[in-house]
Amino acid sequence: MINYFKEELKERGLTEISVYPAKIMIGSGFYYCQELGVSGEKGDGECGKWCEYYEPRNKKSGRCRHSAHPYEASNESIIIKL
Repeated sequence: MINYFKEELKERGLTEISVYPAKIMIGSGFYYCQELGVSGEKGDGECGKWCEYYEPRNKKSGRCRHSAHPYEASNESIIIKL
């Protein structure tokens, strides 16, 4: 992953960048759809059986296999230099 940021630095003509590692948000009341690349609030009506990509994890009913926990930036930063 660090190589990705070093390539970005080269492309943008920068010498260093600060990045914030992501941490998972469990119990936040939000979801992230891996299929559509969108997030929302649980129970908002966007995610469920009416979605064309809905596929229950247990093959019967319940949480969609594309639904994941969202992430947020941590409080600690990492400085990456060329």
